[in-house]
Amino acid sequence: MDVKAGLFYIFAALLVFAAFRVVTARNPVHAALYLVWSFVQAAMIWLLLRAEFLA
Repeated sequence: MDVKAGLFYIFAALLVFAAFRVVTARNPVHAALYLVWSFVQAAMIWLLLRAEFLA
């Protein structure tokens, strides 16, 4: 497994965790922060796939 694949799996796991926390957070402020974190992780995956315009 090369570095790009490893980074993809790390970013994907963090994205799934953040998305899960958005749904399960009781505090709306925490949910919003997890939503921002999930957007950042999705942008990192797009950058990793060399789609800068979508990121």
